[in-house]
Amino acid sequence: MLINNLAYEASAGSGKTFMLVVRYLSLLFKGAEPSKILALTFTNKAANEMQERIVQTLEELEHRGELDEIAKVTELSREYLLANRKRVLDEFLNAHTKIMTIDSFFTKILRKFSLYASLMPDFSTFSSQHELKLLSRFLKEVSVAGKKETLITLSLQSNKRLTDIFSLLDEFYIKFAELKHIEFKKQDYREFEKSAMGSLEELKNIISLCKDASSTAIKSVEAQNFEELCAKAWIGRDTLEYSTFKKCFTPEMDTLLFKIKEAIREQNRAKEQNFFFAIKELVDIYAKSKKALYMDDSELSFSDVTYLVYEILNLLDDSEFLYFRLDAQIEHMLLDEFQDTSILQYEILKPLINEITSGKGIFDNGSFFFVGDVKQSIYRFRGGVSALFDVVREQNNTDVEKLLTNYRSQKEVVEFVNRVFEQRIRNYTPQLVRDGADGGYVEVVQNDELLEEVVAQVKRLLDMGAQINEIAVLCATNGDGQEVEGALHEQKIDVVTETTTKLINQNSVKAVLEYLKYQYFGEEIYKENFYALISQQVRPIKRADFNKTTILDIVKGAIEEFGLFSDDFNLLRFLSAISLYSDIEALLFEYERMDVSAAASELNGVRVLTVHKSKGLEFEHVIVIDRLKKVPPSRDAIIYEYDAILLKNIYLRIKGRDGVDEEYAKALLKEKALVREDTLNALYVAFTRARENLFVVLKSKDSMFDILELKKQVCGNLVCHGADKTGEEKSITPLEYTELYYGTQSDILSLEKVQDDDLRSINFGIALHYMLEMLPEFDIASIPGAKAMMINKYGDILEDEEIEDMQRRVEMLLDSSEFLSLIDGECYREKAIRYKKNLKYIDLLVRENSKKGSLFASWNIIDYKSSFSHHEEHISQVGSYVRAIKEITAEDAQGYICYLLKDSVKISKI
Repeated sequence: MLINNLAYEASAGSGKTFMLVVRYLSLLFKGAEPSKILALTFTNKAANEMQERIVQTLEELEHRGELDEIAKVTELSREYLLANRKRVLDEFLNAHTKIMTIDSFFTKILRKFSLYASLMPDFSTFSSQHELKLLSRFLKEVSVAGKKETLITLSLQSNKRLTDIFSLLDEFYIKFAELKHIEFKKQDYREFEKSAMGSLEELKNIISLCKDASSTAIKSVEAQNFEELCAKAWIGRDTLEYSTFKKCFTPEMDTLLFKIKEAIREQNRAKEQNFFFAIKELVDIYAKSKKALYMDDSELSFSDVTYLVYEILNLLDDSEFLYFRLDAQIEHMLLDEFQDTSILQYEILKPLINEITSGKGIFDNGSFFFVGDVKQSIYRFRGGVSALFDVVREQNNTDVEKLLTNYRSQKEVVEFVNRVFEQRIRNYTPQLVRDGADGGYVEVVQNDELLEEVVAQVKRLLDMGAQINEIAVLCATNGDGQEVEGALHEQKIDVVTETTTKLINQNSVKAVLEYLKYQYFGEEIYKENFYALISQQVRPIKRADFNKTTILDIVKGAIEEFGLFSDDFNLLRFLSAISLYSDIEALLFEYERMDVSAAASELNGVRVLTVHKSKGLEFEHVIVIDRLKKVPPSRDAIIYEYDAILLKNIYLRIKGRDGVDEEYAKALLKEKALVREDTLNALYVAFTRARENLFVVLKSKDSMFDILELKKQVCGNLVCHGADKTGEEKSITPLEYTELYYGTQSDILSLEKVQDDDLRSINFGIALHYMLEMLPEFDIASIPGAKAMMINKYGDILEDEEIEDMQRRVEMLLDSSEFLSLIDGECYREKAIRYKKNLKYIDLLVRENSKKGSLFASWNIIDYKSSFSHHEEHISQVGSYVRAIKEITAEDAQGYICYLLKDSVKISKI
């Protein structure tokens, strides 16, 4: 039975992706439209894996385990599911599916409503804004606002560097919505210091008049200033009636102790209020700096996107209207890894979830589904709160089912994890071992020479036939990972790290970048580097003209001229990436921020990564290494105290404060419990990455595994199946480079080889396409906004007369009854289709509504042109679109060329 409001507690390896796919396909087989199912993940890898699994499952349904589970959930027969799977697959492949990361979803919302945030919709996103640019902008804004003194005072009083203050500002910026109910007031803390020192003087008088006072007692009440007073050990006591002061003790001494503690507590709170008050003032400037930067550069971080989407959907008067527009396209919601959702992310999704679960929206049969595992909640530093899973379940009356069987790991690994964590993780439910998983190996090794031991275990696995790409070493920190990498490299063992997996760090890509640097700067060093990387003799290179040739063409020319890496997937990825850069300066000065991974097939070596980066991954053989250095004390300046998911209060961490402030002490205890929970969860994640063999390498003292009380042990038999899996070498067909188009049609137009056409006409056509693409609705009222966006992107290459001419042509188009009749239906702008291994972009694809009562859909394909030049080519181009749509959809299609001329609009049917 398909439960409309359901959640799964999915422990590691328990088939989470399997159940997500089952849920998604069950909705499709029950009649849900793919375009109205929103499935959100946390990584592109997870989103891509889910899409691939959906297609693969439908293609091989009769042989897949999902078939019986879908039949069980939908209460449909196997025969029905198999008979309808082609229809469901076709609908899925032809729909605007919404399987994406949560960041991508928020970015999509922001693009839709970007003008509310004073943004153009063609902004780009990165994991973070350009830090140096932001810091420079922030310091300028601080100076303009006259807050230099505030910044300096804050840094001096908190003993923090500017970079630390900057990190705190970002922290507050991200948590602004959670902090809005907490007020901060500036206070004078010096009066409390005077009060404390005055009470100390009275205490010193009592001790000095006591004939039996020891030298220790006299010294204990000596303090030259308030800081020395706060450092006294006796401050944290409930009474001074103990050995040091016992011979001189009077009840008045405890009264003074109470006054001193109260004064210290109030001084701490006053300094705390001043600190947060200053931070709040500077956060406003920080937010202003970020806004100015992203408006100038059209570049946002993912946290900026989340911040702005929350602001738009929750703070504007017409937010309900915006939610309605979103809700109209979403009837079913699936959320992956829900324990990693931040409070702010949930606040954005909450109204949509409420609409679905209430059953009172624009539909009656919506559904809400989420999966997660509180034991794998390890992103508290990113705003995640482990209590969110249970709170959302309670708020929405969601049914919860547990997935108990581990389908990833062998028996010895599963049972070891159960033994270690059953009594340590709250509400831990032991996992069951899948049928047939009777093997596995676990070894806990103690060796203070950690690196030596890791290298020895890696060599042991390789000697036994393990595949190098199936060995992972998990570390506590990036620094530890670098040392492990160095130790393995010394033994000539290849290593893959987060750094080596970046596209820009692959040799083929580095070579092309050096080539482009030489082309632009002309410095001989870049030419030398280029030839060294491609292992060729140095010879002259003809310089290219970036004003006449695109970056893409220059790179493709280099690939052809120098015979570069014809079978290298990384170069294909790089070609795709650089197509997004409008000019060579943007590429050369920003490529280090290119957040693109290298092709996995090109990476070979032992995987070395942090535990946090390993989440969601799995390996045949896992080695978890202890910290190379002692665990540092907590450096977090702020303690956030939560009541479930509500931020109850925040505190400034002050040494010794827990001895004088009971509320702070309770918050500190809560924080310590959460840190312990984070540690346990991280170790659980680390141990559950292993499929076959798990090694834990610990040191004798100050071990991060002390919390688990691990002892040296060996469980099971060490077996490596690498040799069996490899078998005979696979024959690899050399990859031939085939030129593909990248980007939208407006980008493609700029790459066409047109020898006789005027460059101005080409630019006009590109800009016209973009303006039409940016129309939110096909009405006159939408023209100003689309025009503004076009000017923002192409205004520097157009004359004023051309812009006005363009506006007239678009106005004539939207006034054309013939055109309006063609777009009566569901419109898809710049629709990308893949047909016979070619990528095609259709300006406007319309699913027609006009044939009332017809059982068959019909499609209108509309291609925009600004002149009759190359009319025959236009006919051929649109004709190919028509054939593609007919074959893909098995439905009728008509093609139209829409000529937006200077004085009229002509529509030609193909």
